Amino acid sequence: MKSIAVVGAGIVGICSAYFLKKSGFNVTLIDREDPGTMTSFGHACSFADYANVPVNYPGLIWDVPKMLLKKDGPLTVDFFYILKNLPWALSFLKNCKQEKVDEIASSLTNLLKHSHISYDEIFKEVNVQEYISHEENLYLFDTKKSLHDYEYANIIRKKNRVKVRNLSKEEVKELEPNIADVYYAGQLFTGSRHTTNPLAISIKIFDKFLELGGIYIKQNVTNLIQKENSIHLSLENKKINFDKIIICAGAWSNQIANMLGENFPLDTERGYHILFNTNEKLIKRPVAWSESGFYLIQIHNGVRAAGTVEIASINKKPNLKRIKMIERQSRKVLPQLGEIKSTWMGRRPTLPDSLPIIGASSKNKNIIYAFGHQHIGWTLGAITGKIVSTISNDKTPNINIEAYSPNRF
Repeated sequence: MKSIAVVGAGIVGICSAYFLKKSGFNVTLIDREDPGTMTSFGHACSFADYANVPVNYPGLIWDVPKMLLKKDGPLTVDFFYILKNLPWALSFLKNCKQEKVDEIASSLTNLLKHSHISYDEIFKEVNVQEYISHEENLYLFDTKKSLHDYEYANIIRKKNRVKVRNLSKEEVKELEPNIADVYYAGQLFTGSRHTTNPLAISIKIFDKFLELGGIYIKQNVTNLIQKENSIHLSLENKKINFDKIIICAGAWSNQIANMLGENFPLDTERGYHILFNTNEKLIKRPVAWSESGFYLIQIHNGVRAAGTVEIASINKKPNLKRIKMIERQSRKVLPQLGEIKSTWMGRRPTLPDSLPIIGASSKNKNIIYAFGHQHIGWTLGAITGKIVSTISNDKTPNINIEAYSPNRF
């Protein structure tokens, strides 16, 4: 039986380890942190199988100045960091051409349409129903202009057969009566679902992996050496040989790829969340606020406000102005929110074309990459794990994965 190491215990790594173990490998999952506690912990909780609209879009370069001047806007940029990483920014802008955006959206749809069924395959064995709600996700537009500006996204979704239902202000009020009267209209993402406790789901899948005979090592990877038919992996206090290795360490994946002599244009979008205390049920579903680019979600221990985009260094300290903005806008939308229980910052692994890397290394077929899922890593965890397992067994996935090739850069 072949041995395989999965480096990275976020949702992609956990699902990959699960599917690999089910397919017959001896699997060792490795991370310096506890499973599911990093970026997979603090997101907006949605299984967002409708999220096929990339961050790249035509005309973005002309919108950046006004987005930056808007103090409560969804985007903030560290200009000194961008200047140091100008090639990445230029590559990102090249992918904002209409034809590229159409290609990216189609490729995202290709993955997303399999995301629901892949999770359900896990959930048949791992009972997480108490942590899942089928109340559909709601997107709120603060003004008529916001709704008009969002039309490009509607066109992309319609072109890729993603179902969205437009709602009047009155219809939104019927669904979520506790939301303040600060919005113009809304949209409902048909058939969407969300979790009320992402960490609990990650742990349940991880526990099933251990029950199946999987191994977990909580250590940092310090080096990787390719041998003729194996990968020599160095940890903090031990060295282990594996037949294959999966690199799915999110924003830190490129640091590991560098050990193997490979380099990818991986950067980070920093996202934030605030957890508010509440003693009552305020909202039924994730509610996105267009003015500031975050979701409000009622979870098991309060109301979480999660999202926004900050382009800055992976090592930079959390931006307190960003946290204050999210609090201010959250209370504007939902004035009943209680005191702040906690705040959090995470690092989304992002490539300049808004697509993940999923596939074997061009240098060694026994090295498989699975990272760069930007805003939708939680949604794509199961389908990515399924693809990783198929590739590791030297089989061809039942969906075309050419668009996610590590060799495209």
